[in-house]
Amino acid sequence: MAETLRGIVHPWECDAVEHFTTGYYFRAYSAAQWHLLQVLGYAEEEIAALRPDFCRSSFKQELRAGDPFHIESGVVDEGSGALAVGHKLYNSETGKLTSTHMQTFSGDISRAAATHSIRWEDAAPGSEIEFERYSVWSTTSQSVVRQAELDHTGRLDLSAVIHHTSDANVQFQNLIGMTSSYMLEKHIGFATFAYRIRIYDLPRRPGTIMKTESALAHLGRSSLSIAHRVVNKSENSPIADVAQLGVHFDRVGRVPASIPNEIRGSAEVFLSQPVAAPG
Repeated sequence: MAETLRGIVHPWECDAVEHFTTGYYFRAYSAAQWHLLQVLGYAEEEIAALRPDFCRSSFKQELRAGDPFHIESGVVDEGSGALAVGHKLYNSETGKLTSTHMQTFSGDISRAAATHSIRWEDAAPGSEIEFERYSVWSTTSQSVVRQAELDHTGRLDLSAVIHHTSDANVQFQNLIGMTSSYMLEKHIGFATFAYRIRIYDLPRRPGTIMKTESALAHLGRSSLSIAHRVVNKSENSPIADVAQLGVHFDRVGRVPASIPNEIRGSAEVFLSQPVAAPG
């Protein structure tokens, strides 16, 4: 296990919910990952040859503007035959664990040394989202890849995917009745507590057009799960399936809040009915 990043939350890295936005968590994890892979002995060109497959993240406590944080990283022994790396992000003032992130790679996994292992007990919160089983999809975001969004390997950084789907999420909230004016008037936000992301082919070319379609996969008392399908519209190929799990959040009390019945009724129209599995 190694410390791979130490920094603070800058005010411009906070969102409408007034806490560290998930896209910037992912940017921090991306930097920590680059550091860890070099600690494991990978040269830069070898890191670029690794293929990211899957990641999952969880958010346990808020970080707000000015909060200091650091990340400890290591290899996770999952027994899957892939290189799995884990990152734990701590509030440096309190020492409390605030977020975790685990990502798997295929390719040359020979550097997964036990000397850099990290103890991993973080269970993925929420139920699994099977993208192929949902039927009600809405276009929620279209944007163009910028040079600045590519990582050190030349691929689109996952933080850019998260910023893109965060925009899609706001568009989708407005579709289902959780409008931006309602959120402002009632001091409500959408607070993400977990991501699960299946990665297919991250673009390498600035100018690539990305499109996202979103579906409501779960509607609970205060919780919502949104499925985002991100595609390379320029090549008609998948980029990532992003499952975003969150809650209807009271921005004053800083706690989950029940979804009002009028919004629930509007949202239920968009609730995907699972498509029966073949056979």
